Amino acid sequence: MIDGLGVYLPDARLPDACLDRLVDLRPVRGEGCYTGRLGNLRVTQGHDAVFIRGSLPKYLAGANALPLTRRALEDGLGKLEADLGLSLASGRVHELEIASTLPVEAPPRDYLSAWATLPRFARSSFGNGGTVSFVTRARAFSGYDKLAEMAPEVLPVPLDGLHGLRLEMKWKAGLRRFLGRPVDPWALADADLYITVVKGWAAMYFRILKKREVVLQLDAMTPKGMERTFACLGLAVYGLDRAEAIIAGGRASGALDKLTASRMRAWIRGLGQDARLTDAAPLTDELDAKVRSVTRFAR
Repeated sequence: MIDGLGVYLPDARLPDACLDRLVDLRPVRGEGCYTGRLGNLRVTQGHDAVFIRGSLPKYLAGANALPLTRRALEDGLGKLEADLGLSLASGRVHELEIASTLPVEAPPRDYLSAWATLPRFARSSFGNGGTVSFVTRARAFSGYDKLAEMAPEVLPVPLDGLHGLRLEMKWKAGLRRFLGRPVDPWALADADLYITVVKGWAAMYFRILKKREVVLQLDAMTPKGMERTFACLGLAVYGLDRAEAIIAGGRASGALDKLTASRMRAWIRGLGQDARLTDAAPLTDELDAKVRSVTRFAR
């Protein structure tokens, strides 16, 4: 589950033996400062610190379609220390990526088409719906077709022959607040902390508002209930993301005050998720179950 890392090593200097292992070595701004690649990792020597950034699974195995186990994470950190010639114990993790590639029954875009909004995040879609991302300055959560991203390579065993939907959460800032304390890379292999970050990944996925199928059940239906049901139908056709964009536009233009806009957003979100009038789409149910399974068996 732990994939990308951004690590800061204060008061550190890369030994000469490490410089011999770096490729594409080039100077950067500042005397005695340079950057290069150690496998897929970007390693930078600053004035008084070393910075490391990249995917640990790719560094270990050349690919990241399969997640690192907690034990493999420990092995990867040990190898990184040996290659750098530096201890990571004094380092600080300032960026973190948690991800898993889930085997799914349908093409990933079919699942992603149900992703409507994530409150306070900007939504974007690429590749004809093959990638959907929610982004703030501090965090990002994305879903995308891992097989398409790897092409022409194929998914490794045991994912070969299947559709692979990658769910990826990135902390670009605010990691200390999320974890409750600053952490060094080795702390990520601690069982409790490892489970905490996996649960944070799952919690972010479940915060995404998904489009639901409207239930037209007339038994015991009241006029008010029918009005709300057809409002659900209208929202399903128009799209929750487009409805929220209209509210955001009204807020930006001054046509709506903050309180009114907030109440409108709450109303349409409640309407779109009303379990009395809507059902989760079957593909959303499938993906929800797979995310819960990953969380349940995280070790």
